Amino acid sequence: MLRSWVYSLVLPMAWSAFGADADEFETAKVRGAVQANDPGAQVTAVDRSPVRNLYLTTIDGVSGYVSADGRYFIVGDMLDLKSRTNVTEERRKATRRALLKKIGPEETIVFGPAKPKYTVIVFTDADCPYCRKLHGELAELEKKGIAVRYVAFPRSGPGTKSWKTMTAVWCAKDRREALTRATRAETVSVKAGSGCSDQVIKNHYELGQKLGIPGTPMIVLSDGTALGYVAPDKLFVALAEHAEGERAKRTSGNSHEQ
Repeated sequence: MLRSWVYSLVLPMAWSAFGADADEFETAKVRGAVQANDPGAQVTAVDRSPVRNLYLTTIDGVSGYVSADGRYFIVGDMLDLKSRTNVTEERRKATRRALLKKIGPEETIVFGPAKPKYTVIVFTDADCPYCRKLHGELAELEKKGIAVRYVAFPRSGPGTKSWKTMTAVWCAKDRREALTRATRAETVSVKAGSGCSDQVIKNHYELGQKLGIPGTPMIVLSDGTALGYVAPDKLFVALAEHAEGERAKRTSGNSHEQ
């Protein structure tokens, strides 16, 4: 019984703690401890966990739990057997919501109906096969009332062909047209003398690293849930289910307050 429950919790999180954020002193202490054992380690996030002296963190783009002395790093999710919740994923969702609020509307490329029923944020790479597949299904998503806000995440990193392509897309006068061309493997380049830089791409990429993106596309729902590529029909179902879940939470919260 327990095994089946654990499996049901972990499986949906394959793509993918409650607890207060670590303060600056704790963050610096944990980062210093990790780098004392591995000087080259990049620690991009540190949060407290329900277990004493164990911190939820991201090291070199991999999320997991590190001991306070920085010696032991456990890759995986923490499950609360009492409440039957995946506390790690709940924390990730809260972090995604907070970080994604930092992205202004002018930094994204939006496709969808004028009055969408649902809106998702998608981290995309024009050279990613499933990103291209998803982009080719935008018309179907629009019919279902789903809007897509694109954020750039060239997986290969700074200075690569994908990075330059995504920079050219975001520098284009018509970003939507440029992104569509890029997903068709057409050449998109920055016009000479435009003065456009790759700062937005850099900001998005750094944000993606903080989120520990395992690959693209990464679709983020309003509650912070992250998914990989999902066909339009299944995405619509997932959005409807999450919306219903959020309504149920609000209703339950209101009933407790009364």
